[in-house]
Amino acid sequence: VVTAGRIAEDPARISADITIIGEDEIKKSQASTVVELLRRQAGINTSSTGGPGQSTSLYMRGGNSGHVLVLIDGVRVGAPSTGAFDWGLMSPEDIERIEIVRGPQSSLYGADVMSGVIQIFTKTGEGKTSLRIHGEGGGQASSRGSMQVSGSTENGISYALTAAGQRTDGVSVAASGTERDPYQQSQLSSRIGMDLGDATIEFTARQSVGKNSLDGGWVLSDTLNWSASSRQSIYSLEVSYPILDQWESSLQLSRSADDVTGYDPGNAANNSDIHTTIKQINWQNHIDLADFSLLFGLDYHADRAINPLAPFNKVLKQSAGFTSLSWHSDLLDLNGSLRHDRNSGLINSANKSTWHAGAVLHPLQGVKISGNYGTGFKAPSINDLYWPTAGNPNLKPETSRGWDTAIAYAYAGDQLQG
Repeated sequence: VVTAGRIAEDPARISADITIIGEDEIKKSQASTVVELLRRQAGINTSSTGGPGQSTSLYMRGGNSGHVLVLIDGVRVGAPSTGAFDWGLMSPEDIERIEIVRGPQSSLYGADVMSGVIQIFTKTGEGKTSLRIHGEGGGQASSRGSMQVSGSTENGISYALTAAGQRTDGVSVAASGTERDPYQQSQLSSRIGMDLGDATIEFTARQSVGKNSLDGGWVLSDTLNWSASSRQSIYSLEVSYPILDQWESSLQLSRSADDVTGYDPGNAANNSDIHTTIKQINWQNHIDLADFSLLFGLDYHADRAINPLAPFNKVLKQSAGFTSLSWHSDLLDLNGSLRHDRNSGLINSANKSTWHAGAVLHPLQGVKISGNYGTGFKAPSINDLYWPTAGNPNLKPETSRGWDTAIAYAYAGDQLQG
């Protein structure tokens, strides 16, 4: 499990409340969207403004949609304008696994992790070249298909390329409407890794595009000819290198974007043209000794939101330093983390420090008792601070404190499992 501590760890020694959705479970679910997978998990609720492709929000442990950080292969995604991620375009064809970590995790990831973090890992290639083709169809002229090629070479190059799409004629969102609101979506993704001596280089690219018709909120009859186009994209380059036998350093440069354009020839008030980007630099170091593990690093991201119709063009910059330490023994595992964030856009309480502490006790084989306490915060979004007539640049960050305890007992065959 990577997300709970930003490094690979044994789930039995992790104190955080975690859930892992693996590739086999994703395939067996036959889910057409990632939201279908996530809404089945404990402590998670979702809501949508309509049918396929409509704006979809996720809520964890009672927080709002902006209190959950979403990562894709380590890259922060979402719209800085609203401070939340729209799940409407996220389909599962290129996903290898999903890790869910509940509770405040700002001490490792910074702002927007008051309720938890969800990280999606896209597929990697290994072994001989394989080809997978999938297609299905159903009512309302619905269809869905994907094709994936993956594998690796003897000289240390791995690759996974995926193309997928879906469409439906849909139904009318309006209460008494008769005009169907169709939706179509396409997705392209690639993940390529390369070994260069002791170093590892990985490049990730992902783009999802959707177009749907809208009826708007609280309407009783159809809104004709109103359509919206959305695009989410991610580009990432990560380099990992072992400085010493027990010390590995990694640097990730990435960019994510979320664009939404709406057009209604009958009502100009429904038109929209919003473009947001998050440019990120993440540098972290992991020192792994006999019973101790030390992690430290720096994070930086610049968030931009542009709306030519407002007009509106604002940038927020956030930088942070973080460190975490864990200690392991046969009976007890302890972990703690500390982080300090600086945000350029906040006049009041611009800097924020957060921390987390956790413990795992193994009193008997197969028994795991865990506890956590941590703090989190959410910085105001760009819209909260600067939107014309509604923004307030004097807003302070939201803060949270969270704790949980758990006891788990696992039994498999004749052996108790930790």
